[in-house]
Amino acid sequence: MIHLVTGLISFAAIFAGALIGLFARRRLPGHHLSSETQSAITVSVAVLGTLSALVLGLMITAANSSFSARSDEVRELSLQAIRMDRNLRRYGPDAAEARASLRIWAVAKLQQLFPDKGKPPVPPETTIIMLENVQDAVVALTPQNEKQRYLRTLCLTLSSTMIQARWGLEQRMGHSIPVPFLVLLIFWLTIVFASFGLFAPVNPTVIVALFLCSVAVSGGIYLIEELDNPLSGFIQVPSDSMRKALVEISQ
Repeated sequence: MIHLVTGLISFAAIFAGALIGLFARRRLPGHHLSSETQSAITVSVAVLGTLSALVLGLMITAANSSFSARSDEVRELSLQAIRMDRNLRRYGPDAAEARASLRIWAVAKLQQLFPDKGKPPVPPETTIIMLENVQDAVVALTPQNEKQRYLRTLCLTLSSTMIQARWGLEQRMGHSIPVPFLVLLIFWLTIVFASFGLFAPVNPTVIVALFLCSVAVSGGIYLIEELDNPLSGFIQVPSDSMRKALVEISQ
């Protein structure tokens, strides 16, 4: 919801700038709209346009990196869970409790990252406790032969890797795009669109064109914000890997 609000604020500010420019055109004396004035403003706005493009590029890069990193971490967490379950199966019946704990964690983690509609997400504190319970169950195993000792050591390593991946995923829950960047970008775009309105004739075609351009730009900002937080909202990290892991663990 916060991303939609950001997009709406962006649209309101940018389109308001265009309307202010159109209004100012009708109020300013003629010599303020001379060709020399237009040339000076055009050059100045070109600088702002270039800066806006650079900031947009940085925002897209940051959001895409955040999306890719979170996608990789979800896949890695799913892969490690499958590997641990397979090794616990190989360990034997004594690992049944650890497998059950792992299955409970997988269900809760899926609900935390990709909650079903109408159901509240599982708190992060709950899933980390469940994952630590899995590790405790592995620690409690008493190997009877070399194979079981190897599998127990391997499962402990995997559980530590999963805990590390979990904390890495939690640390990326925030926004990677600084708020001042976003505010400054909207301010620059507002000035740019105000200059468009200042030298454009006042007619329905111009107003509609400025409206559509404002929607397009603010829509881009909204999508960048969505991409930066891909565990909720319109653009989400694929849940296929986690769901497949749960199916594999539940067998």
